[in-house]
Amino acid sequence: MPQQRTRREPREPSARDLRQLEQRVHQLINEQRKRAKLPPLTWHERVAHAARDHSKNMAERNFFDHRDPRLGDVDKRLNRFRIAWRACGENIFVLSGYSNPAQVAVEGWMNSPGHRANILQREFTHAGVGVYYRKRDKRYYLTQIFIRPPGGTKR
Repeated sequence: MPQQRTRREPREPSARDLRQLEQRVHQLINEQRKRAKLPPLTWHERVAHAARDHSKNMAERNFFDHRDPRLGDVDKRLNRFRIAWRACGENIFVLSGYSNPAQVAVEGWMNSPGHRANILQREFTHAGVGVYYRKRDKRYYLTQIFIRPPGGTKR
């Protein structure tokens, strides 16, 4: 009797999978900066925490915008997390149905003039990425926040 095969749905990403995805986005961004002969961005865990919070808020409160209706723009959200910054910027992305969300998001950002400008902004020295997965529609929400801390030397 032949064995019956069942089609398996892709498994839901674990918290560890999401942290690895964040690191992959950061790595791909630094590859883009290297191609442009720019120094790499340093990972900033507190900024990543703020980025995760924004991704989660967008998913749970069903909006997709740089401005959180309750918490404001990225500058206000960084201040809320008591993160000191001299310059800041943000990229957001939402997607579903891809096996390589990091690659798709970075390519999308690089094809958008404003997002590309953030990635290639020499003034930014640090960044954090936050990814949230919404189970009900299998969507990934990605937020990348860029900063230059106060007192940092200009590159």
